[in-house]
Amino acid sequence: MKKNKIITVVLILVTNVLLLSCVEDADFTVPESLGNEENEAVNKIIDSISSGALQLKTIKQLKELYIIGNDPLEIVSDIVVKGYVISSDKSGNFYKEFYMQDAPENPIAGIKVALNLSNSYNKFNIGREVYIRLKGLYVGETNSGDGNITIGGKISTTDLTEIENVTSNQIPKHIYRTEITEEIVPKLIDFGGINASHIGTFITLENVFFDAKLVGKSYVDPIEDFDTQRKIQTCLGLGYDELLVETSSFSRFSNENLPEKAGTINAVVSKDFGGDLMVLVLNDTNDVTMIDERCTPLPAEEYSIILLSENFDNESGDIDVLNWINFREEGTKSWRSYTDTYAQSNAARVNSINSGDESTITWLITSSINLDTTSQEFLSFETSNSFGNGSELQVLISTDFNGNENNINTATWTVLPAKIVSDGENYKNWVHSTYIDLSNYSGTAFIAFKYTGNGNVNFNGTYELDNVIINAKE
Repeated sequence: MKKNKIITVVLILVTNVLLLSCVEDADFTVPESLGNEENEAVNKIIDSISSGALQLKTIKQLKELYIIGNDPLEIVSDIVVKGYVISSDKSGNFYKEFYMQDAPENPIAGIKVALNLSNSYNKFNIGREVYIRLKGLYVGETNSGDGNITIGGKISTTDLTEIENVTSNQIPKHIYRTEITEEIVPKLIDFGGINASHIGTFITLENVFFDAKLVGKSYVDPIEDFDTQRKIQTCLGLGYDELLVETSSFSRFSNENLPEKAGTINAVVSKDFGGDLMVLVLNDTNDVTMIDERCTPLPAEEYSIILLSENFDNESGDIDVLNWINFREEGTKSWRSYTDTYAQSNAARVNSINSGDESTITWLITSSINLDTTSQEFLSFETSNSFGNGSELQVLISTDFNGNENNINTATWTVLPAKIVSDGENYKNWVHSTYIDLSNYSGTAFIAFKYTGNGNVNFNGTYELDNVIINAKE
């Protein structure tokens, strides 16, 4: 981290402590109605959208305007984005920011809003409907490359690749709240299915627990000055899956002990400071309910039947595994062999870098798998990336695909809840998919790895795939 950034962070956090101590005993209430002036302002925005004078964009559309790692994007057109606040700085775990998502329930996308306002929960309370007039603001990252796309007020004076808060003078001219406060319903997500699309949304995870090594520990390590990341886990098939809960040293629950049992957790999905890891951030500990017994993974020795195993070690050039399909639906890029110098082994790689193709869609489909000869099956694989921004990798299953590439798009494909490396995460490190249960499927199945990218941007989307295995039980 740059020295001037460290000084800035320290000053901000000291200020935060002073502000929290001043309001500890204050009695704040969220206003049920707005003043006439604020009502008129937001109604004018809504009327302008209806008349076409302002264009309403979804949060997803707004985020698609910006490519992670690029310079900040100044919004020069009259566009507006609408959302519902899902975070609160009341407990001190968020600071001079709030997150909003596009719907109170089952959101598609969410985004961070950085603003120069402390105790923003008094104005932008959880569930509050908010319109942001974007002309003159910026979309980018407060820490370049962190993968957490943010609405800000200006370009940083110390780093032109980063943005700073919407200033106190900008807030009333750009951020408008309505009288509506909705109930935010956390979206239930499969633990292994959390990915970059969930950043900025409020989710719930079931059957989770903190790492057994953390028994007796608090949310924040007392030796840490800023944030502490604590591991939570769940049982997925033959092993554990894990995520990190990140808590600020300045949160009011920093010294509370972590629960020892299992249960549910509701949190905002975010990224750590460097953008290397996906993290969960709590509004407060009321969103943690863990009163159940912990689970244990299934015994691996009972799943010794291998229905599929491919590590690509014998491949060179275009991937040409026996009875697999390497199909270009759009563009000129195929899955190719790649030697990982870090892992010292071969893998399959796909990208759209500098292809010049308007669209790249490439499939890598396994040979057929008979799911009727075993009682339960688990798929696993590993992924890595290099410049994954702007592209997507999905794993899908079909039981009505006939094995002919001409029928790929007429078959029914279902996205599996696998953990796939996200944009900028663990660069050059491999992420395990966890174990995906296939026991709900029967007959002859095919597994597909579908890549979608765009070659018009340099460094657009490289993914690596390795160690595809299906373990089964008699």
